[in-house]
Amino acid sequence: MPDQRKLLYGIILVLTGVTVMVGLGGGLFNQANPWPLQWQHQAFNSLCHQMVDRSFWINGQPMAVCSRCIGIYGGFAMGWMVLPVLSYYQVKGIASIQKIVVLVLLLNIVDASGDFLDLWKNTLTSRLILGSLLGGSTAMIFSGDFFHQN
Repeated sequence: MPDQRKLLYGIILVLTGVTVMVGLGGGLFNQANPWPLQWQHQAFNSLCHQMVDRSFWINGQPMAVCSRCIGIYGGFAMGWMVLPVLSYYQVKGIASIQKIVVLVLLLNIVDASGDFLDLWKNTLTSRLILGSLLGGSTAMIFSGDFFHQN
């Protein structure tokens, strides 16, 4: 992998890790001010609905994002860390990965729609798992951009 790609990969890895840490909210940092005023919640207020009943809690405070969003961010971070392994094993087939992303996106839409229409009630865990699958599969799309055999 050329040095520019290594640098970009590393920058994205660090930024993704920071995003996950910030998404965990003020409870992780033992902040005392009310959670809606914490900078972590302000950072994500235009990206996530931040409904407290749909968020995991840390140290008595809700995360800055809902369980599905923390799953997406965490799944992307984990998927990003796996990219070098995929390269080592020469995993190919970006078209297959794109199909998986579409399938997982549709599963998230069906899950959210079913809950909205009161067909079922999803849980924090089900949202986290589906979000993680979406984030992780999305990261896999970039495997050909950073790691490919010349």
